[in-house]
Amino acid sequence: MYLGGIESDTSSEYSPTYTKRDINALSMAGSADILLTCMAPAGIANLSSKPFNISGSKSIAELLAKVNPRYHFAAEGVFYEREPFENGKGYTRFLSLGNVKEERWFYAFKINVGLNTSEKPPSGVTANPIKKREFDVDDRSCRICGDQSHLSYNCPQKPKKKRKKLLGRIFPLRF
Repeated sequence: MYLGGIESDTSSEYSPTYTKRDINALSMAGSADILLTCMAPAGIANLSSKPFNISGSKSIAELLAKVNPRYHFAAEGVFYEREPFENGKGYTRFLSLGNVKEERWFYAFKINVGLNTSEKPPSGVTANPIKKREFDVDDRSCRICGDQSHLSYNCPQKPKKKRKKLLGRIFPLRF
């Protein structure tokens, strides 16, 4: 699956842009083994130990969350290889390739294609950086002691704030 160009409100057949309509059309295609884009998805460096200073596209992040590819390649001009992350149906590996003859602009990989292919979890797997985690009120606990009966602002083990004692009274000067 390929999505080229930059995001725009309008697009023609030969323009180097894509729209929300293009994202929706690709999302309806279902899953893909490989996704090629010109831009990285927004938030791809979340939950990663490797920094990536490219803001990315929110639309491509939406597409990535819906398509769940096994590999996602972006042509950002900067080499970046993110740890694999769980996508709900397997694992996704994201790579941003550098400019030709400057940084690392190529990548060799082997992909097993088959109906009954089950992947072993790769090393260094993280949670999905694109999908927001569901908030469950029952799973809350205190950040200080870990007890689920209260939160950190009511924790009995919370250290008391020390107040500075004033040694004397300060009177304003009058002129």
